[in-house]
Amino acid sequence: MVIDQQSKVPLYYQLKEELKKKILKGEFKEGDLLPSEREFSEQHDISSTTIRRALNDLVHENFLERKAGKGTFVRMGKVKRDLRKVLGFTQNMKEMGLVPSTQVLSKKVIPANAFAIERMGLKKGDKIVKLERLRLANDVPMMLETRYIRTDLCPGIQKKELSSSLWKVFETVYGCKPFRHSQNLRIAEITGDSASLLGLKDGTLVFLIKGTTYLENSQAIECEESLYRSDKYDLAFEAIID
Repeated sequence: MVIDQQSKVPLYYQLKEELKKKILKGEFKEGDLLPSEREFSEQHDISSTTIRRALNDLVHENFLERKAGKGTFVRMGKVKRDLRKVLGFTQNMKEMGLVPSTQVLSKKVIPANAFAIERMGLKKGDKIVKLERLRLANDVPMMLETRYIRTDLCPGIQKKELSSSLWKVFETVYGCKPFRHSQNLRIAEITGDSASLLGLKDGTLVFLIKGTTYLENSQAIECEESLYRSDKYDLAFEAIID
């Protein structure tokens, strides 16, 4: 880390930003034990008071956590997501300085379930593709999503590479450009395999977002049920007072 003793920028702030940058880039990974205040002081010739202030700020911002008798550990800060904006996972993570990745868990053709029938106006017996993906940032599980895609609009999509932007596949492969996306948010309790995949304990509360994507002609092309880790996401929106 580069700390400029001659800079007008306060030393504690320089140290805080350098540590934050390393956490966001994945150089310090979640769960890593940081050097002690004494070690930081010896390495960078900074007072323990200055170091403590920098670390306290990062604890407050959820980038670090202190464990009594053990030390200070990396805890990745929460990702901010503005619910007023339609922003893909990859773009959202990159804007936060994180490295996104995706694990495709399954993709298969199934009969439309009740959720897909209601959301996309399908009939019983219609076929859809069920796509399950685990989304990660800096190799940390962030979101578990289940997408239901219309096979009449996207035939054979289960055979495509679906580890990146699904909406881009809709547009470039099938000529179906997403135009509008509606979503509902509620709190849910996660259990079983879903909890394990996200690295959570059974009974942990998460954000459940149910959404539907429409084309310009108001035809629904897909719907989703996504589980977001509430300890990793800060979901926000702004409303106008009438």
